[in-house]
Amino acid sequence: MLKNSIDGVLEQEFSYELSLFNNRYKINLEEPEEYQDTITDSNKKQYVKRLIYSRLVKEIEPQVQAFKSTFYRFVPEEYLRIFLASELDKLIAGEEKINFEELKKTTQYRRGYSSESQQIIWFWEVVSKFDQEMLSNLWFFATGSFLP
Repeated sequence: MLKNSIDGVLEQEFSYELSLFNNRYKINLEEPEEYQDTITDSNKKQYVKRLIYSRLVKEIEPQVQAFKSTFYRFVPEEYLRIFLASELDKLIAGEEKINFEELKKTTQYRRGYSSESQQIIWFWEVVSKFDQEMLSNLWFFATGSFLP
């Protein structure tokens, strides 16, 4: 749409449809007291900008507000202002470092294997030489998630 001319090709109103619980809603992207009948080459950038904002911000606003109000019950908003985003992430999600000894200690073995099995001893000898990137790759391979 942005790279090609749409005049005479696309007859699209300055709106979009939203499907929610088997109901369809027409979302008008015009500002109050603004009249933009259809999308044209002259207003298509404005349409795309408003469409993106509506879909990525406005549509999820109720969920974001619900999350924030619940989160603020546990952590007052004024306390959050003293942290950088990276510091807050570390406080909530923890360190992104995988502790080898903790991983080895908490591993559960099955099908006749134990921490004393020769194959397991060899496995931990190899894994003990892994750097954090390799430990993260091993974690992802074993669990399907990126961080413990």
